[in-house]
Amino acid sequence: MGDFWIASSAHSPLPEFTVVGGHDSDSSPVYVGRAEHNGEVLAAKVIPSKGCAYVAWGGQEHVKYHYEVLRGPGYSWVQAEHGQVPANAVSPGLSGDGEPLYVGRGHHCGSLSVGKVHPSHGCLYIPYGGQEVALHRYEILVRNPRDNWMAAGLDYAPANSVVAGHDSDGSVIYVARSQHNGLLLPAKFIPDRREAYVASDGNEIRKSSIEVLAGHNNYAWVPVYNGAIPPNAIASGHTPSQEPMYIGRAHHSGSLTPGLVLIDNDSVLIPYGGREVSVHPYEILTRI
Repeated sequence: MGDFWIASSAHSPLPEFTVVGGHDSDSSPVYVGRAEHNGEVLAAKVIPSKGCAYVAWGGQEHVKYHYEVLRGPGYSWVQAEHGQVPANAVSPGLSGDGEPLYVGRGHHCGSLSVGKVHPSHGCLYIPYGGQEVALHRYEILVRNPRDNWMAAGLDYAPANSVVAGHDSDGSVIYVARSQHNGLLLPAKFIPDRREAYVASDGNEIRKSSIEVLAGHNNYAWVPVYNGAIPPNAIASGHTPSQEPMYIGRAHHSGSLTPGLVLIDNDSVLIPYGGREVSVHPYEILTRI
């Protein structure tokens, strides 16, 4: 799976959904970036409030005014040390001798700074205070495991399908998704009735072609408070502007129905009774 790096600069607004890396010592947010230096593409700490990014190389911290930022959901940070690199680690580029480098972060002088993990050196290097600082315990950025969406007919749920809830008549509802107007929307799938529905433009819309989420032991439903979506929330797809479309569920009219959660809408939009219904409070599907 490729990573989505977007060209940026000191004079460009930060793109939406840029991956957060940490914070500087003055609490300024730090974002994940990369920049070229001396023929290498290095992980960079991007600090919009300072109008630049920084890379570590040759014992020094170097300022960059043109760089790329990493955008999108589906990333997390895991503990590592002494050059360890877990599976699915994110690489911004190669060292001068062709060794893959990786995006890491570590605590130093009150900051949580992004830098490069250099495996053969056994450490993370961060740019800080004009210097290249080596840290032997750190976190490394990884891509989350991909979700297993399986094409299915309407008359059965594949093995290990994720249960979303139940309809008002007690029929089991499974987590699914379906194409609608070019978007992969969360769907409620009811195999007992051979039905599937999405919510869109105020309506409940019946669908004949779906994918069902398999691997029920890998997921859990958690309540959402004050619109704070957890970082391991599951998306069915993305809007044209690359905003994740998360999978939520809520109680309504005796049912427990899945639907769509958007970042700026503190509710879940469920298909029910021919309409798109906005419900709060709600839960969101997360990866364990």
